[in-house]
Amino acid sequence: MTEPVPSKVYDKLHVYSLSAIQPDTQGSGSITVELLPCTEAGELANGSLVQRISVPLYPAINEVPELAYAFQAVLAAIPATLTWLESQQTSNNE
Repeated sequence: MTEPVPSKVYDKLHVYSLSAIQPDTQGSGSITVELLPCTEAGELANGSLVQRISVPLYPAINEVPELAYAFQAVLAAIPATLTWLESQQTSNNE
């Protein structure tokens, strides 16, 4: 006899993948987010349940203020991230 397994509630979303591409300076490009349901404890749902959202980069940035702020934050974080990466490489070489 198999014991019953308690049901799980996947009431949160986990960012499985996030990418932006801008192949030229003429305004083309896209941003893609893949989300995977997860439990409060962080257990991820089966990978077949990935929800994929892909939108044109510039129309979305121009029309969704939260996306524009998020993109600006990512760009602003690049110098600090590069500094952090350099410090990690330096400490690994010691």
